[in-house]
Amino acid sequence: MNKKIKHIIKNICRTNNVLYLLLILCVWALLAVQLQLSFLQIETEWPLEQCNNLNNLYINLSYSFIAGYVFYLLTIYFPKRTERKRLLPVIQQKVVEIRKELRNVLLEFSRETNIKDYQKEDNARIVLTSKKWTDYMPMYQYLYKANISYIAFIGEVGNVIQKNIIDLIQTYQEYLTIEQICLLEELAHMQIFNLANQFKQMNISLEDENGKKHLVDSFIEVLHKMSEIESSFSINS
Repeated sequence: MNKKIKHIIKNICRTNNVLYLLLILCVWALLAVQLQLSFLQIETEWPLEQCNNLNNLYINLSYSFIAGYVFYLLTIYFPKRTERKRLLPVIQQKVVEIRKELRNVLLEFSRETNIKDYQKEDNARIVLTSKKWTDYMPMYQYLYKANISYIAFIGEVGNVIQKNIIDLIQTYQEYLTIEQICLLEELAHMQIFNLANQFKQMNISLEDENGKKHLVDSFIEVLHKMSEIESSFSINS
């Protein structure tokens, strides 16, 4: 219970640092002036009448601010937090669907490699390096009679991920933290997706070991970013 209370207080503090600071000052005013706790009082050489007038003004403002803050907690913060908790499984499922798109890429690269746990970074590097990225994917040729290269497939997956992220942010923005929104937007604009979509117009040779390594490293960065996102949404990879 103590951990839960601390977590709630921590979230309240993060909502607005200025409001939190003002709340502390108001509580201090009530303790120092209203309850006359001497260890919190500040000595001054101002006339007593002037001090009393300022104290009364300070106390009235403090009561008004605290009442407004409590009203904010009851009408906005806690209802929004309750609604976010209710929607969290839905939001998490949206994030899982993005992970599935990346998993599909690794699945296609892993075919004929006998590597099952292809989501681990070392194995992901192996399967990504095992294929010639400009070759057509055999499974798509067999199932859909479509000639799609590995790098073109990554570009298409990138487009799907970008669309899913835009929909997620637009639909649930008020229930996402700034950190989560930033991570999602960073994923949507990862370099590998732009490279894949613009490959034919760019001077990158996949026959060159360094060129291919750059693309592999770029995709691994996507996996790292995806792990950060899952962690921010409390999803176990």
